[in-house]
Amino acid sequence: MSFDSKDTCEMRCIVKGLVQGVGFRYSTRSAALALKLKGTVCNLLDGSVKIVAQGEKRDLENLISNLKEEMFPYQITETTIDFFPIAEPFVDFRIIP
Repeated sequence: MSFDSKDTCEMRCIVKGLVQGVGFRYSTRSAALALKLKGTVCNLLDGSVKIVAQGEKRDLENLISNLKEEMFPYQITETTIDFFPIAEPFVDFRIIP
């Protein structure tokens, strides 16, 4: 399913690189709140980070672009991004421990 830039949808993103233990989840939450996105961010066992965010597609894309531009003290080497219809809306943006 494709989404127009103004469509509201859910983005599921896996971020790889030096993204654990360097404040990446906190940077993600801050950037998401600035874009008025809802969702979660959590560390995965393989050293990557999973972001699930909901909002307008262009804002979701901006979230990842902003994180890639900042890249200090973390280092993103790879992202996998998929977009889906929103099945269950989030009420805020949370860091999952």
